[in-house]
Amino acid sequence: MKICIVSNAHHTTDVRLYYKMARSLAKLGEVHLICGSGVRNSTLNPYQMVVDTESDWYALYLLYRTAKKLKPDIVVCVEPLTLFVGMALKRKCGSKVIFDVHEFYPDAFGERFPRPLNWIMKLLYLCFERWLQAHADTTIGVSDEILDQLVPRRLRDHALSIPNYPVKNAWDYTCEMPLEISTICEMDFDLIYLGGITRDRGIFKILKSIAILKQHFPHLNVLILGKFHDPAVEKEFNDYINTWNLNAIIYYQNWLPAEKIGLLLKRSRIGLWVFNPQNRRMRKAIPLKVLEYFAAGLPVVTINTPLMRDLVEKNRLGVCCDYHVNAIAKATRELLELSPEEYRSMSKRASDLTEMHYNWEAIEPHLFSVIQKLAPK
Repeated sequence: MKICIVSNAHHTTDVRLYYKMARSLAKLGEVHLICGSGVRNSTLNPYQMVVDTESDWYALYLLYRTAKKLKPDIVVCVEPLTLFVGMALKRKCGSKVIFDVHEFYPDAFGERFPRPLNWIMKLLYLCFERWLQAHADTTIGVSDEILDQLVPRRLRDHALSIPNYPVKNAWDYTCEMPLEISTICEMDFDLIYLGGITRDRGIFKILKSIAILKQHFPHLNVLILGKFHDPAVEKEFNDYINTWNLNAIIYYQNWLPAEKIGLLLKRSRIGLWVFNPQNRRMRKAIPLKVLEYFAAGLPVVTINTPLMRDLVEKNRLGVCCDYHVNAIAKATRELLELSPEEYRSMSKRASDLTEMHYNWEAIEPHLFSVIQKLAPK
């Protein structure tokens, strides 16, 4: 059996695509991961292939042309637009098409526009995505909420939730240290934030809370790892650091290969996951970042929502707080002041939870069942 995974937005070493899905599917057949950027690997299954272009639309044609030469039995489409590639391969090669949806795309698209236009654009995108999804043989999503939005109830027999859980012992291996992060990889951090840097992810509330914590912990070390998506937010971020005199406390790293994130997580003490609870797509899904914190044994400071309370407070893995600066600072201080014994117990509970329940190996059989139903007889 030959399987192609196509993406016009992800890197070929993306954790979910390569280190989870591709490696798992390689147990069933020959897997080719085809992306718009990344590393190339033509010798070991799963294989990694890169189409070279800066145009997202032209990338779709190159993805199709590359996959067509392979004549895949199954093609996994990672973004909505790549379903055009899947539809073309279905007509040309008879491939079965899987839509792997891992985000509330209509919500994210609508957020680009001011109110009330955002709701109109969200609805238009949702109709478009549902039309594309109708051409897939099977849809898999990282949560039931995403599938509920996208797949009609009468068709849920052709859809399955496969959460984006971390691989067991994801950060227990040793790997080559990139030169550009060699300095910070020798440091220890009290706090780490991992993820996109946006207003709705509370980056400015994090900075203000750190300014408060600085009064109690003058030697605090904070690592912020992620990308800016808005130049205005990046400028405001730098202005905040200068205004609040946080230059000696905050270390910023703009990018790191996903497979090497463990180098920095293992040097950190507490993970931060702050988000605007009014943002539906952040409120309704278990974030991979929190599970990666747990896999590294990090307690978490996060926002008080039903989902986070059930995950974090119920398992005694950190503190949930209101989406306010003083509340975030208070919750963080509570974890920073844990005794060594209390911290070790919380850290062990976090790593044990991912080892026993929230891990990719536990849900891998569900992925296999999807593939085997579509596999050629």
